[in-house]
Amino acid sequence: MTYRNSSKTKMAWFLFLVTNGFTDDDGVYQNPGDKGVGMCSMSPGIMEAPNGTLYVVPESWVEQFHVDKRQRRYCVSIIVQAVESYYGINL
Repeated sequence: MTYRNSSKTKMAWFLFLVTNGFTDDDGVYQNPGDKGVGMCSMSPGIMEAPNGTLYVVPESWVEQFHVDKRQRRYCVSIIVQAVESYYGINL
């Protein structure tokens, strides 16, 4: 039996750290030092992005970090800790 979506795209989690203040599409000013997390299909790494830095880690790393913390649901603060742990940094 063949499954339609058998080649699952590997996902990753990212943390975006604002380095240059800017106004987002919703008209909200984002201050330097603000952070945001989300999912993407990029390979792990640290990349310069407009107005900030993007830290990408494998989904499996974030999942295991949540398991280790005994957290069933994804939590922004734990995702931030997972990214910091992956790169050995403190943001």
